[in-house]
Amino acid sequence: MIRGLLVWTLACSTAALHGQTPASESAASARTWIGHEARIEAHLKNAEAVRLEDIGTGVTKPRRAYLRPADPFGSLVWKVLPPGRPAGYWESYKSEIAAYELDKLLNLRMIPPAVERQINGEIGAAVMWVEGPRSVKQMGGKVPSGPVWGKALRKMLLFDNLIGNPDRNAGNIMVGPPGELILIDHSRAFVTGRDLPNKVERVDAELWEAVMALTRDDLARVLRPWIEDAAIDAIVTRRTRMAAEVEKLVAKKGRALVIVR
Repeated sequence: MIRGLLVWTLACSTAALHGQTPASESAASARTWIGHEARIEAHLKNAEAVRLEDIGTGVTKPRRAYLRPADPFGSLVWKVLPPGRPAGYWESYKSEIAAYELDKLLNLRMIPPAVERQINGEIGAAVMWVEGPRSVKQMGGKVPSGPVWGKALRKMLLFDNLIGNPDRNAGNIMVGPPGELILIDHSRAFVTGRDLPNKVERVDAELWEAVMALTRDDLARVLRPWIEDAAIDAIVTRRTRMAAEVEKLVAKKGRALVIVR
């Protein structure tokens, strides 16, 4: 899935650089939490969960919790995954929260709000249920085409490399209005391994600059409640590896073709 996305992103970037006009982005954003993060987080933490039901998708068996009151939103995704490797893969509900906190730090604006809370005696991650968008899988498995999507895909691939996310797939990429992707399901991310899940081809300039400006102290301040120091060190190492790959590509192709604005 990711290899196909990379090839497609490369094609879209080339088309955009050759002057093709993006589609209209006049549709209302599906990222309804933006600008209301504090209220959303408080609702996730404090609203009463009146009913739980199995979602029926995902290997981590998430559940949907219906909330009272139902404003500003009526339900959340409930993930109870104690940190560990129960089936050989790293799993942690705390990784869901870490992904959201890092999204905020980078001004990525692609990860729905997630907080830690307790429901029925269990501690886990409460993630905002975003109404409207469908996953790439629900749409037939084909990523939307056209140059307007290139920026969002470059951001997604870069972010997944940074957090060491090996599990991006058609089921956890949500499609909003033209040019807008929402990324969910990060419980397998923030591993201590140093490998990059995706080949580095092109990077989004805005996000790349934010990633390169991060200090380890920044990461520790935001992420230490949720991930180990070894996982924070791995983020720094993966960034160093990405930087080396980007510089090689810049030397070969030129900065404008690699660090795309």
